[in-house]
Amino acid sequence: MKKKQRIVILGAGFAGINTYLSLIKRVHEKDVEIIFINKTNYFLFTPMLHEVATGSLGPRHVVESVRNIIYKTPADLIVAEVEKVDLEKKIVFTDKGRVEFDYIVIGLGATTNFCDVAGAQENSFVLKDLADAIKLRNHFISIFEEASTIPFEEERKKMLSFAVIGGGPTGVELAAEMADFFFDTFRKYYKGHICTGDVSLYLINSGKELLTMFSSGIRQKSLEVLRGKGIKVLLDKMVTNVSKEKIIFTDGSSVDVFNTVWVAGVKPIPIEILPEVEKDKAGRIITDEFLRVKNFKHVFALGDISAFITKDGKSLPMLAQVAARQGKATGKNISASIYEKKLSKFRYISKGNLVSLGTWKAVGGIAGITWSGVFAWWLWRTVYLYNFASWSNRIKIVIDWTVNMFSPRDITKA
Repeated sequence: MKKKQRIVILGAGFAGINTYLSLIKRVHEKDVEIIFINKTNYFLFTPMLHEVATGSLGPRHVVESVRNIIYKTPADLIVAEVEKVDLEKKIVFTDKGRVEFDYIVIGLGATTNFCDVAGAQENSFVLKDLADAIKLRNHFISIFEEASTIPFEEERKKMLSFAVIGGGPTGVELAAEMADFFFDTFRKYYKGHICTGDVSLYLINSGKELLTMFSSGIRQKSLEVLRGKGIKVLLDKMVTNVSKEKIIFTDGSSVDVFNTVWVAGVKPIPIEILPEVEKDKAGRIITDEFLRVKNFKHVFALGDISAFITKDGKSLPMLAQVAARQGKATGKNISASIYEKKLSKFRYISKGNLVSLGTWKAVGGIAGITWSGVFAWWLWRTVYLYNFASWSNRIKIVIDWTVNMFSPRDITKA
């Protein structure tokens, strides 16, 4: 190696952070310069956003300063919006200026996909970043406060009608937490003003089953638990229109809903790349067996913005554990490339799946075996807890979870 190599990492999510953590263990400080470019100065633990939205965790407990992670290493952070990447000239263009690179990791993630459904964007809440979670939590609190002052039952019922559109992991976990928030926490605080019958909660999915990327055991048990919580699960219902007070389906039926949360899909964050690179039908960048963008040995694409095609012709699911594993593999391969060693082909074998279903409930599966209940709930928390880089955040989250075991959730507006 003749000169110090600059590695630019676009995005400080699971893919980017794990690339850095894997790479920094394998290189000499004198040989590399690592630069993160991210729109915020923190890593966001997205799998726990639904707990922020429903009062189980405080907002600060699901974020971690990128500088806190990198400050003892030859790495830096630029807080900026990425506008364009020129792969041939090896330049990233941002709203703060240009950054040159020798290697680049594109891991900017995804944004909400409203699937061209009329009214969905204008009349729905979303859950993709920290601001979304805080906004949603504040809305829940405000709507219950307002409903508690209304003496007319029909008007309260109208105001306290909720729907989560999307039956993937985010939708299922959010709906479960909302049920606990509404039917447990709020029921206690608004006793005498709001009764359980005033609140309705729908989970709407276009497919015939929830959680289609998981095993049948997880799908069936999750459905059972959700319905047991009082959630009205509507399957095989394709949404065609979302208005302020109604959701309309393609079969002509509808439900009256005053508060809608859209988590029915995501799409890669748009970014201009020169020259154009090959993408799949969903707009995800297709990569080779080393997670490199085709025809560019110094360019890697990871996580939700990329499509790694498996032997059966399918791309990997857009999950945090996939992005994290890709990051670890990429850090290893960039190091190998820098020191002119052989690269390793990426292989993804699922270690199992876990779905949180509210307080004390979760369901998991591995090797065809499904389990649920308190053990699965504890395991879900343990697995995710150790995905944080620092012990300080792990301790803060454990404290929050412990307090919530013995007391109602916090309903103070942020």
